[in-house]
Amino acid sequence: MLERAAIDLVVYGTEEPAALMECVGLAEEAGLGGIWVGDSPVLWRELYVLLGAGAERTTRIRLGPAVTNPVSRHIAVTASALMTLQELSDGRAQLGLGLGASAVRTVGARPARLAELEHAVGELRAFWAGGEGGLGYGAGRPPIPIHVGASGPRMLELSGRIGDGCLAVVGLHRRQLEAARERIAAGEPAEGFQLTFWVPIAVADEAAEAREDVKSYVARSLRHPLPAELTPVEQKAAEQVRAAYAYGEHLAPGAAHARAVPDEIVEDWAVAGTPEECREQLERLDLRPEERIGLVPMGRDPKPAQVRRVLGEVLPG
Repeated sequence: MLERAAIDLVVYGTEEPAALMECVGLAEEAGLGGIWVGDSPVLWRELYVLLGAGAERTTRIRLGPAVTNPVSRHIAVTASALMTLQELSDGRAQLGLGLGASAVRTVGARPARLAELEHAVGELRAFWAGGEGGLGYGAGRPPIPIHVGASGPRMLELSGRIGDGCLAVVGLHRRQLEAARERIAAGEPAEGFQLTFWVPIAVADEAAEAREDVKSYVARSLRHPLPAELTPVEQKAAEQVRAAYAYGEHLAPGAAHARAVPDEIVEDWAVAGTPEECREQLERLDLRPEERIGLVPMGRDPKPAQVRRVLGEVLPG
């Protein structure tokens, strides 16, 4: 099992800000390493308001969006928001950046292309460097790490080439984890590159309930390209998910597209079950010592209750 400092908490603005701030406080008190807040303005509350409030509530934990994109937010806005967060948090800002999914689909836009994302990363670093054409503030602050959100082989390789880290959504099976590592390595990442695997988790008294609670996230994973081939059962589920996917229900419990996910594959894509079963599943994860995980609590209870259960009943003290 990873140490708590190697675990991040991933939250989405599905509940009122007070509930999300309670989750941020719980993560800080528990000794987790970071907080990531999702970006999808039509579906979730505004991430930079939440991150600013989170920075004021905490003193140690790192904070950032995961993931924002260069389509629904102009790159100058992202540069300014992150540098302001860097100032407010005294150097604890981090950026998750991707092509755009629900944030762009729900407003009728298309995701960025890989070349556009690469250009955006260069623009961000130029803004932060200051000088002519750069931001007029923030000079001398520590560099803000850029973690590229990736699932498919081309995005994983790009993350290794241009990012300071990767937020990988590739499931939990060894074949996917190893294939992701190989694609990132092909990008020749710089020393200190940080690989974080996203791990959706649902804890319940009844394992069947927990499996149902993570299926919307499993569906989200299956609809994207992935680094390793799918099994026949996974491939069939992926085809059904893509045909039924509704971004208005993105990651929502009980989403219609989640019904395409069979019970038998859930454990290869998420951690779900009783507290004991979740502990065992996390312990079986094929992770390297230098890698991190981003836990994404899922369930029917209010988000703070979900987070308390993960921290109190699943993770080591």
